[in-house]
Order: sequence, then C-alpha cells, then structure tokens
Amino acid sequence: MRYRMPPMALVALALSGILVPAHLIDAGGWGFQFYAYRVSAPLLLAVPAWLAWRTSRLATRPGARRFSLLAAASWGTTAGGSLIALTQAVTTGSTTYPSGDPVVQFLDLVALSLALAALLSVPVRSRWSASNVRLGLDMAVVMVTAVLFCWYFVVQPLRGGDTDAFLTAMILIRTCGILVAVFAVVRLLLGGVAEISRLALMLWGAAGLLLTVVSVAQRALPEPHLHYVLALWALYTHLLTRVAVAQHRKITGPAETRAATPAPVQRPTSMSPYIAVALTYALLVGGLMRGLDARSWPLVAGSILLTALVVARQIVGLRDNSRLVTRIDAGMTALREAMSREQTLNDLGTGLLTTNDSAEVHRLAAAAAATLVSGCPGARTAIVRVTPEDPEKWTVLHAAGAGAEVVSGIRLASECVPGELLTRLADGEVVSGPGLAALGLTGVDALGDRPVTLFPLLNGARFFGIMTVGADRELPADVLKSLQTLRTQVSLALDSVALTEELTRRAMHDMLTGLGNRALLWDRLTTALARARRSGRPIGVLLLDLNGFKPINDTYGHDAGDLVLKVVAERLRTCVRTEDTVARLGGDEFVILAEDLADVDGAQVVADRVVQALNEPMTVDGHELRTPASIGIALSDGRGGPDDVLREADTAMYVAKRRGGGSHHVHGILENETAAGTA
Repeated sequence: MRYRMPPMALVALALSGILVPAHLIDAGGWGFQFYAYRVSAPLLLAVPAWLAWRTSRLATRPGARRFSLLAAASWGTTAGGSLIALTQAVTTGSTTYPSGDPVVQFLDLVALSLALAALLSVPVRSRWSASNVRLGLDMAVVMVTAVLFCWYFVVQPLRGGDTDAFLTAMILIRTCGILVAVFAVVRLLLGGVAEISRLALMLWGAAGLLLTVVSVAQRALPEPHLHYVLALWALYTHLLTRVAVAQHRKITGPAETRAATPAPVQRPTSMSPYIAVALTYALLVGGLMRGLDARSWPLVAGSILLTALVVARQIVGLRDNSRLVTRIDAGMTALREAMSREQTLNDLGTGLLTTNDSAEVHRLAAAAAATLVSGCPGARTAIVRVTPEDPEKWTVLHAAGAGAEVVSGIRLASECVPGELLTRLADGEVVSGPGLAALGLTGVDALGDRPVTLFPLLNGARFFGIMTVGADRELPADVLKSLQTLRTQVSLALDSVALTEELTRRAMHDMLTGLGNRALLWDRLTTALARARRSGRPIGVLLLDLNGFKPINDTYGHDAGDLVLKVVAERLRTCVRTEDTVARLGGDEFVILAEDLADVDGAQVVADRVVQALNEPMTVDGHELRTPASIGIALSDGRGGPDDVLREADTAMYVAKRRGGGSHHVHGILENETAAGTA
C-alpha cells in the first residue's frame, strides 16, 4: 500500500511552493511581501509541528517518539514567535524586518535549543551509551568556538556604534547554534542512526544550512533586496514540512519504508572538536599579540572552557574504549565457550550414531552434559530412569561432575516422585527449581538442596527417563540452550535404540508367547554348536509337541488355544536355566536349547521337569485343561549342524509321542523303535 501524505502537509507544501517564486519576483511590493510572510509563517511552521506531534503519538520506539516530540516543540515554538511578530506588525503597522522584539528572539533561541535536544535524542547505531554524550560534547565545543569567533569579529566591534547591536548579536548567536545543529546532523548521518529517517535528517541539515544563509542575509542585504531573504525563508519552511513528512512516512508507511536500512560503519572519533580548539587557540594568540583588553578576555575564558570540554570528551572516550574492550573480551570468551559447547554436541552426535546400546547412550549423555556445564560452579549431571527390571524404583544410571560418586546408583521409590511432576515431565516440559525438595521429591536429602533443572528424555509417546543438571546457582541461558539440544539428541538416540530393539524382538521372537522364534533358535543353535565343538561339552535339543491341543482349539476356539500356549510358555520358562533358550517353532511345537551339558542325564532332568509341569492341569476360561507333552531329545555329536540335531530331536519326539501321554525319548536309544516310529 502506498503512503498517503496528510492533506494539511500538501496544503503547506503548495503554499510554500507558491510563496518562493512570489517573493523572488517581489510581487506586490515590500508591503505585500512583508504581510504575506508574516501571515503565512505561523501556518507554514505549525503544519510540520502538528505532523511531528502526530508522528510522536504513533511511534512505538522511544527514540523516534522523543525525536518527533522535541522537533514538534521546536517548530511550534518558532510558530509561536512568528505569531507574536505578526500581532506586533498588525498592531503597530511597522514593516521592520527582522523583528527586534526580545520575546521573539528569546523564543527563537528556545526553538534552537529544542532542535539541538531533538538531535541529541536520536538513537545511534552504537553498542555503548556514551556515544550521545560524545556527540553532545562535540556540539558544545563547536558552539563555543563559533560564539568566540562571532564575539571577536562581529559582536564586540558593533557594541559601541550599532544601535541594533542586540539584534545583531542575537542573530549571530542563533546562527552559531544553527551551525552546531548542522554539524550534529552531519555527525549523525556519518555515524549511523536508528529509528529515525535518514532522509528526514538530511533534509533538516539542508534546512539548517538554508536558515544560516537567512540569518546572515537579514543583516547583510540592504532593505530593497530583503524579499530574497523571504523567498529563502519560504523554501526553509518547505524543507521543514518535508522533514516532518519523511519521519511520518517512516513511522506509518509500508513495512519496507519502516525497515531499518544499513548504515555506514560508525567512526570512533571525530577531528572537528580538535580543529575547533586549534582555531580558538590561534585566535587567542592573535588577540593577545594585540594586547590583553576587553575584546581578548572572553577568548581566554573560552579557551579554558574548550580545554575542559575536550578533556571531558577524552575521559568519555577512554571510558567508551574500556567498556568496548571489556565487552569484546566477554564476547570472545562467550564465543570460545559456545564453540566448545558446539564441539561437544558434535562429538556426542558422532558417538550416538555409532552405538545401539541404551546404556552407552546414557553414559555418553551424562559425560556430554557434564562437559557443557563444566564452567558452572558445583555442576553435576545425572541420567535417571525407571528400569524395566525394577519398575517401582527410579535409578541413577550414570552421573558426572561434582559429587557424582554420591549420586551414582541411588534408587528412589516411585511414590517419592509427585504425580504432577511426572505429568509435566511426560508432557515434555523442562522443570527448574531451587532444589529437588522444592519440586516435591522426597527422600533426596543426600543429594543436597541447590538449583536443579530436569530435562525429560522422550520422543513422542516414548518416555526414557530424566536428565538432571544441578549447580550452585542457576544455569546461564546459553548453557540451557545447549542442554536442550543435547536432550533432543539423546532422546532421538534412545528412541532409535528402542525402535531397533523392538524390531529385533519382533524379528526374533514369537509375538504370542514372547518366546524366541525359529530365527532366534537357529542363531542360538548355530552359536551353541560352535562352542560345543570347542569345549567338547555337548548341547541338548528338546523338541516337544503338546498332546490334545487340537481338540482344545476345536472345542473351545482359537482364543482359548492361544491362552493355553501362553500358559505353556510361562511353565517352560520355569523349567530351564537362565542361559538356556526356549523357542516356539509354530503351532504347538516348542524347542528347548540346553547348553554345556555333561551327558544326556542333564537333558533328561530338564525333560522330566517339563513333563511334570505340563502334566499339571490349567484353568482357561473356566475350563480345566491338560496338555501333556511328548519330548524328543537329541545331543550334539560335534559333527552335524543345526538341521541335523533338530532332525534327530524330531525323530525322538515321534517315538515319545507314539508312547502317548507325557513322556520323553532320547535319540539313539532303541534305534529300531525310533526307525519304526519315523516310518
């Protein structure tokens, strides 16, 4: 959307555009020219003042608001002085220009002071606040120098013989102030500004130069040519309206005009104050060569004042430099720490990519977290989770940092962790507090009471535990951000490990009973045969089939049959050693792999336990059922492979099955019966 200029601004620009050529050609004579100037001046000054005030009400940033408000006050004060001058002209009928009324001259000085304050309020693109102080001191040095030169060459010589010496002095002092304002505009443009339209500053600087010409021409031109001064004044008001419009457009216009434009790199120093002091000292030397009189004493006082201002500027500059060096050192330290944290996170990512073990992920996470917070006094990290082996206990799996040996291995009952805290952590919220006790945890007196942050380790619905980080004081924001990244990396790694384990379990286990499947049995059997050949101790393979399982399926349905298989699986687990393997081949066929046997008696002991366990009745859906097993036993002989030993166990199982009931048979005993059973 295009910017629309306020109608009053359009009227002011049109009126000033008409007055400039009208004054240049001296239309209507001096009387018409004078009253046209007096009547239009308050209006042409009031419009930019009104627009600047309106801009200050719309500005959201404090710098832009102050600048617009002070500019409005400056232009409004000038408009008030013009209105007083118009009233005097109408009352007295005098067409004297410029007005020598002290009130008007005083208001002009007030307006100049407000303009200088507006320029001092402009935010600069600097990282330290003393930049505006240096600018103010530079302006003071230039102003004092200008006043001294005006005093020496103009004001003092006119004091005795010029009846309008007061007016001349006021005009020249005002001219010095305007030059200082122009200098301030140039310094701001070179240094770079924020929140303020650069176009507005450039136009105001041009208006200041034009007003300087007006001030000098008011006393230099003879009366018949004063209409040229009025033309310059009309052009000056035209520029002021443009200044107000440019700032109003920056504040209220489209986004692209409000966006900050890149500014030149700010120059750290300016030579203008030193040049001004050098010129003043040169003038002082020249004045003293003529003798110390009333004309020279102000030069002496002014030189002392200038020296004090320059010393003050140097002190401010040294403070600026000291602050800058301190900030640079702090920034470099922060940068090195950030790079170190980034390297730690990169190393952690590499380590997590090369492991598929959750315990290793926990160890890497605790070590990396300890590295990230190593710069914090008393920092300690720990990985806490509920282990599947003990779901009623929260266990510290790994700890690192100060006092890690006190924390490692601590187990906390689940009832000691408030339900509300668990809910917040399960929702992914990072919880901080002055201590664990303050978060509602009980039984943690041994861990101390100091600021702690809890990072939940989770991905989606998978909750893997908590990473705790404690220190003697609260953690810095940049460290917390790095810990958040670490938490994400660890959560994703744990989720990947869990997913891999789940896929492996699905691929190697029977989904109904949780026992190993044919693939797992084949892998374990191959490995066991290799170990048996090296050790010389055989392995035993027990292949069993449930008697009467098919009638259960036919009579009570497959759901009842599935429940029977689950009960059988649980009973088989209780009949074997921890290192033995129980697998389901499919249907009602199960296999037990018993390793490191001394002889066949060890396998028969296992078979006896299985027969006894499965002979016991079971209650399924209110029905008492029995599923005795027929078991075939085969021992490895050091020559055959997995297929051979399974085939031998299958042959023996058919021998046992022919006997009926729950029984077992060892392959190689009563071979004729075995062969007949196979046939």
